[in-house]
Amino acid sequence: MSASAPSPASPHVINVDDASFQTEVLDRSHEVPVIVDFWAAWCGPCRTLGPMLESAVAARDGQVVLAKIDVDANQAVAQAFQVKGIPQVYAFRDGRAVSQFTGVIPEPQLQRFLDDLVPTEADQLVADAAAMPSGEAEVALRRALELDPDHRDAAVALADLVVVDDPDAALRLVAPHRPDPGAEAIVSRASLAADGAVDIDALQAGVAADPDDGAQLISLGRALAARGDHDEAIDRLLHAVELGGDTREAARAQLVELFGILGDADPRVAAARPRLARALY
Repeated sequence: MSASAPSPASPHVINVDDASFQTEVLDRSHEVPVIVDFWAAWCGPCRTLGPMLESAVAARDGQVVLAKIDVDANQAVAQAFQVKGIPQVYAFRDGRAVSQFTGVIPEPQLQRFLDDLVPTEADQLVADAAAMPSGEAEVALRRALELDPDHRDAAVALADLVVVDDPDAALRLVAPHRPDPGAEAIVSRASLAADGAVDIDALQAGVAADPDDGAQLISLGRALAARGDHDEAIDRLLHAVELGGDTREAARAQLVELFGILGDADPRVAAARPRLARALY
């Protein structure tokens, strides 16, 4: 770090160097957005932008951190981020650079740059809802959508809560966000939810009477998935694929849809994929 680096006037403004960049910027950005100001003592525009950044960050009282790095004394980081002109400002969130600008920008533009990094009230409500009981979470998510009707995460999270009881409402919530993967997963679940009222006992009896009825196996698999019995649903659908015939493709499509709902990280999906591949090839 340069010996001439000024002492920060705010606890949310820090000096960093090549050695501390990983910890103070990349690691810390998983907890709070970090703005990096690449500057040098000889740079006139840096002396203009620096106080503007420090004042704007201090006013946010911990919502964002400003890390100042002297490019003359810390060339490794400057080279890593291809800093060719200063002042150069990067914004980091979750360990990666998400936005940047070069030079001195007007105060309103600087404020918008910071506003885009700081979580909104709607963002915070969505984050809080993840740890709430379903009833409280629904209230919080509906409030988030009142504040920001276009909030994708709030819409998908709320749709996830209501999809079983009100699939039509869930579809309306995610419609503006398709083909986002989260929205598409809700669409698939809403389609399955329509089968939730099916008489599973009757389907089970029908399959017991004719274990090789592919269409009936698919219906049973969908109904089981709608009820949350994913292990048995996968088994029934895999059996339908293994039977081949006219219903094989429909059974495969239902399995792929269910895999999408469960996610690739689900061990049931990982276990089922080899069996599906053997049945198809």
